[in-house]
Order: sequence, then structure tokens, then C-alpha cells
Amino acid sequence: MPILTRSFARHCTPLIGALSLGLLAVAPIEAQQGATIEPSALNAAAEGLLSECSANADRGALADAAAIGKRAESAFLSVMARNPKEAEAMVGLARTLSQCLIPSADFAGQGELSADAIELLQNALDLKPTHWIARFVLANIYLRSPEFLGRGPMAAKEFDELLRQQGDRTSSPMYARVFELRGKMYGRANMPDSARALYMRGSALFPADSALRALVASTAPVTAPPPTAALATVQVVASASQSAPPAQPIVEVTRSQVLMTPGGTADVMQAVQMQPGATRVTEGSDVYTRGGAVTETAFLVDGGRMPLLSRFEGLNGSMFGGLDPFIVKSVRYSTGAFSAKHGNALSGVLEIETDGRPRERQVRAGLSMAQASATVRMPFSRKVGAWASARFANTGVILATHGRTAEFDAAPHSEELVASVIANPTSTSELRATVVAEKDDARRIVSAAGWEGPFHSAGAARSAHLSARWMPGDGAVVVRSSVTGSTRTSAWDFGALSRDREDRSAIARTDVEWALGLATTLRGGIEHGRFARYDDGTLPTTGAVSPGSPTRGLNAAEVSTTHLGSYVEAELAGARTSLLVGLRADRLPGESRVSLDPRVSLASRRGAWTARLGGGLFHQGRWQPAPAIPDAATPAGAAREARHIVAGVEREGTTTLRAEVFDKQYADYSPLGAGPQIASAGARGLDVIAQGALGARVTGWVGYSFLDATVRLADGRNARSPYDVTHTATASATATLDRNWSVGTTARYGTGAPVTPVIGATQLADGQYTPIYGGVTSERLPAYARLDARVMRFIQAPAFLLTSFIEVINVTGRANTSSVTYDASYSTRRSMHSFFASRTIVAGAEIQLR
Repeated sequence: MPILTRSFARHCTPLIGALSLGLLAVAPIEAQQGATIEPSALNAAAEGLLSECSANADRGALADAAAIGKRAESAFLSVMARNPKEAEAMVGLARTLSQCLIPSADFAGQGELSADAIELLQNALDLKPTHWIARFVLANIYLRSPEFLGRGPMAAKEFDELLRQQGDRTSSPMYARVFELRGKMYGRANMPDSARALYMRGSALFPADSALRALVASTAPVTAPPPTAALATVQVVASASQSAPPAQPIVEVTRSQVLMTPGGTADVMQAVQMQPGATRVTEGSDVYTRGGAVTETAFLVDGGRMPLLSRFEGLNGSMFGGLDPFIVKSVRYSTGAFSAKHGNALSGVLEIETDGRPRERQVRAGLSMAQASATVRMPFSRKVGAWASARFANTGVILATHGRTAEFDAAPHSEELVASVIANPTSTSELRATVVAEKDDARRIVSAAGWEGPFHSAGAARSAHLSARWMPGDGAVVVRSSVTGSTRTSAWDFGALSRDREDRSAIARTDVEWALGLATTLRGGIEHGRFARYDDGTLPTTGAVSPGSPTRGLNAAEVSTTHLGSYVEAELAGARTSLLVGLRADRLPGESRVSLDPRVSLASRRGAWTARLGGGLFHQGRWQPAPAIPDAATPAGAAREARHIVAGVEREGTTTLRAEVFDKQYADYSPLGAGPQIASAGARGLDVIAQGALGARVTGWVGYSFLDATVRLADGRNARSPYDVTHTATASATATLDRNWSVGTTARYGTGAPVTPVIGATQLADGQYTPIYGGVTSERLPAYARLDARVMRFIQAPAFLLTSFIEVINVTGRANTSSVTYDASYSTRRSMHSFFASRTIVAGAEIQLR
């Protein structure tokens, strides 16, 4: 079980953002050996917003700076989406993060934004090695990094390259700052002669520079930390401060959210579960999107589709996700009307991108009452690097300290390894190989289907992913290709049930993106997949699983299928409006006919507000595993078609507001499961989220979802969907007390999921009982509510960063119900409680080294 350890940033970079880089001055600045950066070469709206937010930051209006900065960020991202080789947009985005967003961010946010800025600047320099602004900003970030990261030599290297690049030119007063800052580095390194020589050279070139004159006059070594360069903002005159918004809304879950949200157990899937649009059907890691089954959400890692990575699988789903958050770069969650790029999914798409090529060596290790973990990042050369992360979890200590060992035959435990090698043969290409290996085992005492006894689940996952990205020519075309092979095995033993299952898949896909200027982007792609499933063991033929219950053998049965799909789409961007139109064609797994899915999304921005409307047709194959235990009480069937319509508004700023209403209609069901078969279904509702800062020290968010999900059965009856959780609400807040302490809390509430009650039983000739059910899904489980809290302590030393924490999960000790069960005669009913049904205290620490 993963419990929180702490990383400030994508590359474990704490508090670089505290320097508040209001860096760039004097326009124009010579960047490419005498050439000038002309504002007309950039997106005018993006540069205009950057200029506006920088001005607000300079005068201390941080809330206004952040609000406008978010719009500038979206504008630069829009430019980069249409031309990934646009170095000026990368630099503009890095400056937006540094100048406009970092000053008002919390601890974790500052570090993550700074890490993003570093990566953008490094990528820009890969494309344009003589880009003066990119290198100058990067050098300053390195210079002000915490000492334990050891970035001083990196800063010196960048300043030395700037000095070589500048030579004796004096066309920009900004060049004087390089002499000043590099000289102070010599002074701190106890090299006063070198420092004075550099000051004198700079003063000779810039005799009017008062800072250099003062340093020349001083004969003592400079030992104080360098002040932030006092630089004005680049002035860019833009024709408009509006830009086209993204056509589709996507929920972004950052690494800091995964790691810092109290009660999230530092688990990617648990963090996604807290987002509006994710229906909290269970306490586990399975993602149910807007009333859809868990199988309706596609799961992609680095563009390759794979089975959902999860740990500790049980009768009600998996408890935790199986991907270490310390190697996750970004998480994107689409909850409806998503792009034609994605097929074989009815409700949502969850895209995870792992870290890119390491540029510097980094090591972290963590130890808590629940797990031990470590991550290593290592550059091998200027073009090749690798990272690896391992986790070993065992809940024995937690169960023992909380008096819960009687609930388990053996403590749940797991092992996980994720590793990747990334190469950039050229500045416009990337090759990546990633492997994932995970194994878990759990033995819990469970009561279900009229019997109580040990439920043993053992799971293992293996995945290999190869991908390539190439941008030929001027970057208007981007080609991405990937091949993913995955194997997932799971074994269950529970009374008469003994089931071994292995799922295998191999999927290849290629995507091409072509930017026709800033207004039009064309995309297309093709994918082919092969899937196989192997089942062995014995399964109950009735709803009873007690030893001696009727069973049938699976006889080592193996089945297989294929998937062939393709898509085309066009995105048109105006000054304030974006239109995305796409068409998908698939021969889906388990199907013989070809399905066609038209999809469209429209977005329009006015000031800080964006309105969106989207919809389309979505298909999914009937290739889904049947339940291990027959459940005659729950509506069943595999939906193969859904129609979406989604409308929403969003306001960007220091406090981001988003509200969406949606309607999803299901049709074309195929038989699956033993319950009343579904003929059609519908889900409609509302998702709302507000996220931002309360003053300088408190950040948080509040989310709410309303869902009305119904099914129409084949016999004509109407009932609630098994996933009809009417109200879901989450609120989380973290307060930074000072540089060394933070506290946080998360509160969650959810309406109980619908269940079908048992109102009696009939005894058969063999002594077994058959239940008599009441109205289909006519009752609900008790409402779910949980309060979590965390206290963290940070210790920064010259050689390391140490983070310790104490987390309390389920502070009130509320015994939330995960399901209901009956005795063998169905005369006595009782609740089965969730894993965190009692107060759980976890403590741990993490250390980061260079």
C-alpha cells in the first residue's frame, strides 16, 4: 500500500520558484549571434498576455498576475500544440511559469512549475543552442536552486556559454548581468581574482553599469548569495490579448496533487478518483467515469494502451493503483465527448505520461510504515538517459499497530519496478523504451455469497512499451509511433471458487499531426491490437461459493480477438474560437462489423471565460471478462454504443472554476453476467470544481458531482444503474505554516451505490438456499464519508532534503460500507466495511540526494 512521501517537483526540485524570476529586460535582446527576437515571430496574443501578467507581478498584484498568467499559459500551449518545434513559444511559456505563476503558488506548486520551466528551456536550447534568453533564464534557475541539488556547476557552465556567445558585444545592457552573476559565483567559490577580472572586463564593456562599477571597487571576495537580477520585463506590443481556447476540457492531475493531497495515499488512481466526473462507486482505485463501468475508461501510458495497472484485486475491485507517482510526469483525464483519437472506450480516457530524459543525476528514497521505495535518474550522455523506480509495500506493520491482523490471513504485500531509457538522437526526435513489472498478494477474511472465509488474490502485471517521436522539417509535422505488449494475471481462491486468468495484449499505433499554420491542425492515425484471454479453474454455477457448492470447470479455455482502428480530425482555431471535428472507424474487439464515430467539439473564449459544447458517437467491443461469481441481483450487460453531449463553462485565474452538464445514452448491449440484462441506459448530471489559493499560504479545491443514471431492462422494467452515485463531493486544503511545516485535510462524501435487497429465500432439495430478490437496485448502501489529515516537516541541508510526515486516514473512524452480505440461509444481513473503515495512522520519511 503506497502512503505519501514527498517530492516538490517533477524532477524533485524544491522551492526554486521562490526566486520569483521577473527576469527579462530590455527589448529587443540579441539571441542568435546578432539576430533579434522579433515579437511578430511569436503568437501576439500569448506575448501580450505574458507582458500583462508580468507587469502585474512586478507591482505585487500576484492574484491578477496568476489569473492572466493562466491564460498566457494556455495561449503558449496552443502555439506549441500546432508547432512542437516553436522554441520561442517554449521560452515564452517558461517565462510565464516563472514570472506570473510561481510567485503565488504553494511550496509544491512552485517546485513543479520551476521544473516545468527548466524542461521547456532545455528543450528550446536543444532546438536553438544560441537562444540567449533561454540560456540566461536557465542559468538563473540553476544558480538559485537549493544547495543539495548541486546545480552550481551547471549554472557556471551556462553563464560561461553566455559569455562566449556574447563576446565583446554591448548591444544589450542585459549582457552586463552575466558578468555580474558569474563573477559572484567565482567569489563564493573563493576565487576573488577570477571574480575581479570578470567584473573589470564587464565594467569596461558597460561603463555606465553601476552594479559592475561597485563590484570592481570592492576588493573583498563576494561571499553573500547573489541577489535576483533586477531586470525589467520584456515589452511586447500585441494586437490582441485573446487566444483560442482548447476545444476540449481535460482534467489535469499534477504530480504535486498526487503526492500532497491528504488521504490520497500518494496513489495516481486514488487522486483521479477525487476529480469531478469520477464516480466514487468503491473506496478502491478503479475509475468509474460519469456512471459508466470501470471497463468503459481507456488507460494509456506514454500513448500506449494497456490493462489498468492495479494492486490487491478483490470482489469489489482493486484497492490501489500500480504506478509509482514519482515517475509520473502528467495525468490527463477526459470525462466525456473526447477526441476521435481514442477508440474502444465509452465513457472516458485516462492518459499518463512518464518522465522524460534525465538531464542530471538524482536519487530519492522513502520509508514508511507501509512501504519502502527508491527512484534513480541518470543521464548517460548528452542524448541518452534513464530512470528507474522500485516500491516494496507490506501492510503488516499498519495492521499490527491498529489491531487488525485478525482481518487477514496474511498482510497484503506487493513489489513493483518501473524503468525507462530515453534517447534524443536529434533535437527533433525521441526514442523510448519503458518496462513495468508488478506483483501483489492479499489474503483477507471476506463474507460474500452466503459464506465467510479467506479470500486469496494474487496478481502480476508485465508491460513493455516502445515509442518514437519524430518532427521532420520545420516541425509542422509530428509523427508518433508505439508498440505496447502487456500481460496481466490474476488468481482468486474463495470457497468453491478457484479462478486463474491471464490477459495478454499487443497494440501498435501511429499518429501523425500536421500544423497548417497557427489556425489549422490536421491529425490522423491507425492502430492494430491483438488480445487473448486464458481462464482456468472452477467457477460457481449458482450465487453460492461455500465449499461444496455447484461448480463448473473452465478447462484451460483460451479465446482471442483483434482490433483495427483509424481516425482523422481537424482543429480550426480563430482569435477566440476553436472547432474540433473528427471521425473514427473501428472493427472493435469481439465484433465483425465496422463502427463509425463522428465527434465534434466547439469552444469560445471571452476574457477569462470559456464556453464549450461537444458531442459524438462512441463504440466499444464486447470483449469483456465475465464476473467470477454469478450475480443475479445486479443489472448486467456490455454496452457497445454511447452518445455524448457535454456543455460547460470555465473561468481561468487564481481561482479556476469549471462547470459541465452532460447527457450520455447507452445502446446496443450484448449479454454479460447473470443479472437482469440491460437493453438501454442513460446517465446525466453536473460536475463542478473550484480550485485556487486562499491567501498566501493556503491552497485547495472543492469539487461536486450530481449523477442521475438509470437502466431499462430487457423485460421492460426501469431501475437505477449500479453506478448511480447521486452526490459526490470532495474538498481538500493544504496550509504552508512556514518553510518547514505544512498541514492539510481532505473531506469526502458520496451517496451510497444502489443494491438489490434480498427479501427471502427458497430452500432446495440439496439443502442450499436460493435468494428471493426485491426490486432491482431499489435500495442503497449507506452514504460514504471520510475525513483525512496530514502534517509534514521539511529539513533542507546542504547535502539533502529530508521530509517526514504523519497521516491520519479516516480521522473520525467512520465504518464505511463497501457491500452487504448474507448468511447461507439469507436470513441475516450485514455490512462489509471498506479497507479504511477504522482510523489509520501512518508515518514515514523521504530523503532526496543528488
